[in-house]
Amino acid sequence: MILKIPQNSNFKLEIAKELLLLIEEAHKEFDRSQSDLDWKWETDRSPIDVGGKTYEIKLRFGFAEYFFTLGEILNTDINGLGDIGRKRVPFGFIAYDKDSNSVYVVFRGTMTPAEWITNAQFKPGCEPFLRENDLGKVHRGFHKIYTRKDIGPNLFKKKDDKPSIRECIENAIKGCPKHTIGLWPTEAIEKCPTEATVYTTGHSLGGALATLATLHIKEKINPFKPILYAFANPRAGGVDFSKRFEGLECFRIANSEDIVPTLPLASIDLASGSNDTTSKSLEKTNLPKLFSPKLFSSLLPELDYHHIGEPIYFTHHKGAIADNHIIPAYKEALGII
Repeated sequence: MILKIPQNSNFKLEIAKELLLLIEEAHKEFDRSQSDLDWKWETDRSPIDVGGKTYEIKLRFGFAEYFFTLGEILNTDINGLGDIGRKRVPFGFIAYDKDSNSVYVVFRGTMTPAEWITNAQFKPGCEPFLRENDLGKVHRGFHKIYTRKDIGPNLFKKKDDKPSIRECIENAIKGCPKHTIGLWPTEAIEKCPTEATVYTTGHSLGGALATLATLHIKEKINPFKPILYAFANPRAGGVDFSKRFEGLECFRIANSEDIVPTLPLASIDLASGSNDTTSKSLEKTNLPKLFSPKLFSSLLPELDYHHIGEPIYFTHHKGAIADNHIIPAYKEALGII
């Protein structure tokens, strides 16, 4: 398999390798949280060793695990879900490498190869990014994961509240004194150097969240202009949202045989201003008759979704839908042994 890197691209293979290994580390931290129930990951700031480098951990962030299924996230309003089976788990971290003066905002994705395909209905709602209309609209499920406080298992005990991922990222990059990360104790966090390079990255669902984090940092955490490397990510927002990324370096790495980057559907509006024979024949196609009413209605997005960033494609058919999507396929494409 060969990565298709456009001529004159600023895409850096070694950076992509480094970031994918950090994403894999975020997955390992999830595994540890499941096997080591005594691990206090929310307050653990121990450094990590990945790919021969040591990274300082500025902060780990998390969310409630009832959102593991990407299909459910794509199709569900988070406010409508209950606390059944709720358990807070790590979703990623903000790391710092002093030698390169680089900050890394890292998101893991869904944890089980088949989880994101268990629900085939992809009818996402949308809402303004960061509640600001001029930033464009984004997928409601992704947005709520990024911005909603974790209210804890008891609605009436504010001391159980945890900060949103958005707040964690702001605190980790801007810096904050002791005891101000949500409502749990922590040591003070130093502000990131203003000349630091900030990378945002994630795989699958994590790639969508990294996309949101990229614009959030650009718009709200001056003077940083983050660089996005998103792997196997679904579309996150509409055309107005995508326009706000102008001037940023953004790359989306995708397997052409992976179906997740094709979701949510960009559009199913068959009307065309073209006189092309194919487009006219498609307009006459009665799609509802080709699918069950439930399936067809489930495909209708509320937003024309757009990809973000320069496409970096490869083709690697592993023989199964899930295997075309998971991290090992992407490691092979990047030449990580």
